[in-house]
Amino acid sequence: MSRKRHAHDSIATYCRSYLVTLGLFFSASSVFVLVMDGGRIAAWPWWGTMLVIVFLLGGIALVLLGLFGASNRMETWAEVTSRHEASIFIMALAYPVYLVLSPFYDRR
Repeated sequence: MSRKRHAHDSIATYCRSYLVTLGLFFSASSVFVLVMDGGRIAAWPWWGTMLVIVFLLGGIALVLLGLFGASNRMETWAEVTSRHEASIFIMALAYPVYLVLSPFYDRR
């Protein structure tokens, strides 16, 4: 395998780990809100309930996309979701996830 191909695979794997980490953050934060509320979601306004559901489903979708999506799309999705300065924290948290995912995705 050429050095350039290995570098591209590593970048795609890191993009996967970024999307998985971001999805876990969205899912975990919405579950945290539901748990802290004590299950009284019926007392919320309709838009609050929908917002929590969208965060939960969006997080699950990002995790599934990061784990099972096509490698050529990972860089595009990671670029779109990391345009804000606050994404540097998610990038730092994504490195341990990269270390876990790299043996599975860099085996070509």
